[in-house]
Amino acid sequence: MAVSAAMQYAAAPASESFSVQLRSMGIRPTVIRLCVLQTLAESGSEWLGGEEVFRRMLARGTATGLASVYRVIKELEKADLIQREWERSLGGVRAVHRLRRPHMAESKVRLSCGGCNASVEVIDEALHQGLMRAAQAHGLRAGGPVTVHLGCMESDCARCDDALPAATGMQRPDAATAASVKLHVR
Repeated sequence: MAVSAAMQYAAAPASESFSVQLRSMGIRPTVIRLCVLQTLAESGSEWLGGEEVFRRMLARGTATGLASVYRVIKELEKADLIQREWERSLGGVRAVHRLRRPHMAESKVRLSCGGCNASVEVIDEALHQGLMRAAQAHGLRAGGPVTVHLGCMESDCARCDDALPAATGMQRPDAATAASVKLHVR
């Protein structure tokens, strides 16, 4: 009997630990749940939208619908297995997800480009403490991870140019206004 690609995907070693984890929480480890968890695990620290998770699952041969992927993402988020964050783009705001890491440091700082949403996360206690002091000085509540949105200083950044389609009529800010920083404390 031939094993479907979805079943092979769900049988990966990481999925076995996901299966045990789901069962211990009283959640049935279905193929779709395991595939969503495996897809997010393979993305590492990259944040993925529901449609990207769906596309990656289809590329692996997992037959499912987009609505099922979103339903499972919501279930796994409710079970505290994945994290959700809101990402701003030209089309508005969209939810992005990644696997929750139990050992995630509270001193995490996420630096994000305001033009193309490229981001990097750093664990730097001194930077985190300085940003927390600045947030408190301006009346913001402090604690947890910090996201800093930066303006792109490169006049010919291909990533930002691709993120601003000509049809929108938007232009990137010049270097003088691009130096502004937005601080989000969660």
